[in-house]
Amino acid sequence: MTCRARFNEPTRWRARFDLRGEVTQVPDRTDLPVVGHDAGSDPADRFWRLDRLHNHWARPGERRSWQWYLTFEDSPDLQVLAAHCQDAIDGGYYDLVASDVLHMALGRVAAAGEIGAEQVGAVAAAAGRACDALSAFEITTGALGGTAGALGFAVAPSRPLRQLHETLRAATRAALPELLPMSRPFEPHVTIAYCNTDDVPAARVHAIVKQLHDLPPVTAAVTTAVLVDLERRERAYAWRPVARIPLPAQGQRRSAP
Repeated sequence: MTCRARFNEPTRWRARFDLRGEVTQVPDRTDLPVVGHDAGSDPADRFWRLDRLHNHWARPGERRSWQWYLTFEDSPDLQVLAAHCQDAIDGGYYDLVASDVLHMALGRVAAAGEIGAEQVGAVAAAAGRACDALSAFEITTGALGGTAGALGFAVAPSRPLRQLHETLRAATRAALPELLPMSRPFEPHVTIAYCNTDDVPAARVHAIVKQLHDLPPVTAAVTTAVLVDLERRERAYAWRPVARIPLPAQGQRRSAP
């Protein structure tokens, strides 16, 4: 299922909330890290060793949770690249992620029933303070790759992404010390399709991906971390942004008191 998202964009200021907004249904979130060609690295082998695909939606998982995301609704080059690759993917056994709702999952915060609005606000406020020590940056796509359950792009450089992940992880832990911390490891990737069928020969997908390996990379700006309310539905995820945490521009970090 492919659906267009409708965002009610809040003004980008720290820890602004919309806990009542409409949830938009989109195929979303990976089951396993996407493995492709990270910019400047050797080709990853796991994808090419796959024998069969598996149905991403058949795996067990919680129905609703809070998550940290990067979103790319303001990244037209990435959207165009994703759409081009999706045109080559067999929609019979893949559900495609709409280009205007591409994202990167940075980490799970908590199950929906574990925390309420006040704790969500505390997480966002802690993240806002912590992210003042960071700076906005750009990422570049690697080649298309995948797992048995998903296809997507690896991205580079990994260092600022991992720094952002660790910053959000520490802030979340500080705000919710009674809960388990965000999971590790973190493998930066942007998913464009989820497999919806078991036992498809992986060779079919390998042939498609090989045809797309020489596409030029694109860049996208990372300026904001987004706290979302994520819901798992039938062959789709629904997510709603509830807080946006801006990253200061280069050279504009807030001075320490």
